[in-house]
Amino acid sequence: MDPLDVISNLDKVIPYFQPIYGADTQNCIGIEVVGRMNLETLHSLEFFFANDLVPDDYLLEVDNHILIQALDEVLRTKFDGGIFINRHPSALLSDDPENLLTILQSYEEKGIKLSKVVIILQHQLFYGFEKELKNLITYYQTYGIKFAINSVNDKLINLEKLRHLSPDIIKIDFKMVQQLHTASFQDLLNSVIYVARKIGASMYYDGIIDSIQLRNAWKNGGRFYQGAYLCKPQASITKANYECEPLKNDIVKFIRGEKSKLIALRDMTNLIQLRVESAINKYKLGEDINSFLLSISSELNSFCFRMYICDEDGFQQSANLFKLYGEQWELQHQYKGRNWSWRPYFLETVLKMQSNDQGQLSDMYRDIETGEKIRTFSYPMSNGNYLYIDLSYDFLFKHNELLF
Repeated sequence: MDPLDVISNLDKVIPYFQPIYGADTQNCIGIEVVGRMNLETLHSLEFFFANDLVPDDYLLEVDNHILIQALDEVLRTKFDGGIFINRHPSALLSDDPENLLTILQSYEEKGIKLSKVVIILQHQLFYGFEKELKNLITYYQTYGIKFAINSVNDKLINLEKLRHLSPDIIKIDFKMVQQLHTASFQDLLNSVIYVARKIGASMYYDGIIDSIQLRNAWKNGGRFYQGAYLCKPQASITKANYECEPLKNDIVKFIRGEKSKLIALRDMTNLIQLRVESAINKYKLGEDINSFLLSISSELNSFCFRMYICDEDGFQQSANLFKLYGEQWELQHQYKGRNWSWRPYFLETVLKMQSNDQGQLSDMYRDIETGEKIRTFSYPMSNGNYLYIDLSYDFLFKHNELLF
């Protein structure tokens, strides 16, 4: 379909409404307004708004036509949730900001609060115009209008620019990232979540088509959820699924599953601590630290491949005791004296051990030298020393609770 077909059939362009659900209420907290054209069949207008050749005035005309109908529907149904509207950044910037504000304020007089309005922008569509867009966002935010930026797409994103724009909501569209490898997507997602936390933005996940994606959204800090799995776009707000049973049922399952994993992880951590304490008590730490490591290796051989001892500042007091093959251990003296305080969470972990006098199990991470995914168990010893034990991947693999 040609974009001109949309302009010439503007009377056939109508809004559809897709519910957005809140993680806290687990009910519909808002609706996203999406454009449809009702000819002989119903057509999505994504092709129209994604076409770079469509003039800004055409985009504005269609956007405003959809918006006014949607706001009328909100008034008719007395809907009190959030109203999420899509705007093309180029069209938004080319227009007088008062024009959109005038439309919204005319409906504010009828009872629709500006604080209920959320404007969604596509991140990849405003490269090079961040400064102008930042000023516009700030201007609208003074009226209580919120902004959501759809941040992840098939191109690399600039996290610093995303942080500079400081949207109220960061949107993740699963449809846009299906081509990414799972690990790549998770790395990218972790970066976006970090930015969201720093700027105080809520995470909003769209395009959820099954329970697996819903779990990913829930596990990755999602406050808002949307997608065909929960409810498809509807012709009327009244037809929206306000009480979403799949969401409520799944979240209960997610909570139970996560608690089970955490309990199993806690129990395994306690078991490792008992083994370590037993070995330490059996072979008292003396002046020869390396001999001590060799002694306790026989007790801990089944689950670790490397051990070393550091002081509270991260300076290594011993050699590395490294398992080469099978049961063979080797002392690597070149590591003595190295400092590991630069590692993420190293000093924080030391302070935790000082505070509770208990061992600490790290998150999963990839070891620099072996390339394998490992965890490290650290344990406070006497005289301000700390024992570090790297758990082998084989051991982690045998205990699923250690692999997340």
